[in-house]
Amino acid sequence: MASARATFLGGLRPATAIPLWVRLLPLVALFGASFFLLFQPDPLHAGIAMAVVPVLAAFVLGPVWTGAIAVMALVVVAAPIPVARRFAVDDIVVVGIVFATAIGISWIRQRFEKGLVTVLSVSEAAQRAVLPDLPERVGDLACAGLYHSAQQGASIGGDLFDVRPSPYGTRLILGDVQGHGLDVVGAASMLLSVFHEAILDEADLGGVAWRLERRILEDGAHGYIPELFASVLLAEFSDECDEVRLLSCGHPPPLLLRGERVEEVELKTAPVLGLRLAEPVRHRGPAAVPFEIDATLLAFSDGLVEARDAEGRYYPLAEHLDGLVTPTPRALVEFVWEDASRFAVRMDDDVSILAVTRVYGSGPGAELFNRLYEGCLQPFGSV
Repeated sequence: MASARATFLGGLRPATAIPLWVRLLPLVALFGASFFLLFQPDPLHAGIAMAVVPVLAAFVLGPVWTGAIAVMALVVVAAPIPVARRFAVDDIVVVGIVFATAIGISWIRQRFEKGLVTVLSVSEAAQRAVLPDLPERVGDLACAGLYHSAQQGASIGGDLFDVRPSPYGTRLILGDVQGHGLDVVGAASMLLSVFHEAILDEADLGGVAWRLERRILEDGAHGYIPELFASVLLAEFSDECDEVRLLSCGHPPPLLLRGERVEEVELKTAPVLGLRLAEPVRHRGPAAVPFEIDATLLAFSDGLVEARDAEGRYYPLAEHLDGLVTPTPRALVEFVWEDASRFAVRMDDDVSILAVTRVYGSGPGAELFNRLYEGCLQPFGSV
């Protein structure tokens, strides 16, 4: 799949993220404490060293293995070792209580991890509903997307994007719903569902934007979502000619990359969706921009260009892309994210990046470019 999330929810699970060598540490510590017990004349220090072993195991092992470690440690403490001083019965009881506490800690930790895995799985499913994995190819377009939440530990927010085929050409949406929290996630999911339905019926992007705004106003009026607004960028890639039609409703205009050249697309921006200043209208005349087979459209949320460095300067995306040639959309979005992360000391808003490259086109040289693109795509992806 060609979409990525900088939160990496699906990468590590709490129950399997601990390396094997870390899980073996309690056993190593047990042998070390046993060796210390043989040569330490003071039972207090020896008992403390042995008591630490099951506590360490409680943080990396389950209750069964922690119990096994605790039993072995208790046997060593209570065993009549000739060369070591024997522990008093009271000392053995105290050490046993510590061991039982360690087993309880391990049991609670394991239950918490299982609940955390469930929560993460549900969160990942919700994220995929708002930010579905993009296929590497949609018709004659290659695409890739990336999302990063500004909220520490969060995997989803108010950003949304998708690329879908329709009877009127392949269509793209990238939006940003105001605010944070579950209400915003619900609004973003609702807008994405409306987009999927509207592109099948509406012949122009103005009609799609009208459907989006009508739904956000209706749901807000009836209390299904808070009264909020959203900025949206809509794009339509024509199957009949090499051009892309763009409509922005309060969203930052995209960049157009042609070889080493970067162009900032000038758009007459319509108001953001949900302002409630007037009845929703069908915006006419989306901007048409040439989009030949070697061109890439780079769309992004305002969280990217509003990232700041230590001196308070905004991230100059177009300047950093000038002169850059990337073989695939995936390479482009990854470069932009890594470059912005190096530049910025703070990011106060969610970041979404979406790149679309025309692979198959109707213009001159299309067949040659397609063969070259297919040739460079596979080696790069396998690196």
